[in-house]
Amino acid sequence: MKQVTIVLFMLVVALNACHDVKIGYLQVEGARYVPDSLVIRMELGDDRYDENRIANNAPWVSGIISGVLGTQPLQYSLVGVKALNGTEEDARTFASELIVRGNGRMEVPLKPSAPGGHYVVTLRVDNEDYSATLEDIFTFIIK
Repeated sequence: MKQVTIVLFMLVVALNACHDVKIGYLQVEGARYVPDSLVIRMELGDDRYDENRIANNAPWVSGIISGVLGTQPLQYSLVGVKALNGTEEDARTFASELIVRGNGRMEVPLKPSAPGGHYVVTLRVDNEDYSATLEDIFTFIIK
């Protein structure tokens, strides 16, 4: 009887240990960009770097995000864009041109087709078992 009890106990412990455990972790409490905005100038030529930017058709690129900790690989994607002083159509136009790359780096063409204004971006970060939304994490200012 004692052996049967031990075997049953071991069986119960083994079955409880075989449930799906989420892999890794994701912490975004301190997620932010430094700086948290980028000014996109439609009129180029005022800056000594503009000549090189125009020659290479170089896009406007944000910095990488900091404060995101988690099991790699972390994948970033665009959730949405809000136009603070424009229309929803302006926000959709801007979102269609925005590219999100690794480490949360964002890229906008040299001459975006969206009109001037402030565009606030919301991103999503995912890894194997977790995801988080980074609400209003970055602002692009088109002048």
